[in-house]
Amino acid sequence: MAYAEPVHGVTDARQVTNLPRKPRVLLAASGTVAAIKFGNLCSCFSYWVDVKAVATLPALHFIDKTTLSKDVILYTDEHEWSSWSKIGDRVLHIELRQWADVMVIALLSANTLSKITYHGDLYPLS
Repeated sequence: MAYAEPVHGVTDARQVTNLPRKPRVLLAASGTVAAIKFGNLCSCFSYWVDVKAVATLPALHFIDKTTLSKDVILYTDEHEWSSWSKIGDRVLHIELRQWADVMVIALLSANTLSKITYHGDLYPLS
């Protein structure tokens, strides 16, 4: 897929917003030993999408932050709880939801999958 070059000197905002952009993917890792591969996964995705990453505290035991591409921002619980202090402040998980086209939970532990499945029964898609 080809992407449009930046347009300089365009004054009509509608022209700018209609330009194609790379898909936006929020990659998430849970606390499984497979999270060792998270940096590699982020790099592979970065070739064709814009990537932001989130990781649970247990996942951070396995993720080597130095293996992440410089273009990938890794968010943790600390970012969630320190990004706001009063009503009306931006909330990270809402900002990420609005930014992302899709969320991919890759390197998913069986424990996290069971939690998603359990809550999915409470809130079916249909």
